[in-house]
Amino acid sequence: MTEHDDDRRPDEAKADEVERELDEMHERQEDLGGEIDDAGDKWERQKRDERVPGATGEVDDDKNDEDDDGPPPEAQYPSKEQDD
Repeated sequence: MTEHDDDRRPDEAKADEVERELDEMHERQEDLGGEIDDAGDKWERQKRDERVPGATGEVDDDKNDEDDDGPPPEAQYPSKEQDD
C-alpha cells in the first residue's frame, strides 16, 4: 500500500476523518472554554459596577411584595373558554 489517500482502505480513511473531527472538536472546546472564562470575568466586573442594572444582586423590594392586593397576573386575562 502507498501513502496516497486514494489507496487507503475505507476503514483507514474513516479513522483519519474521525481524527480530524476530534481535533476540530478539541479546538472548539478550547475556544468555548476561553469564551466562558471571559464571560465569567465580565460578569464579576459588572457585579462590582453599580452602574450595571441588575448585576449587583440587590433586590427591588417594591417588585417582590408577596402581599400584593388583587388577583394574580394570570387572572387578569379572560379565559379562552367562553359560554355561547
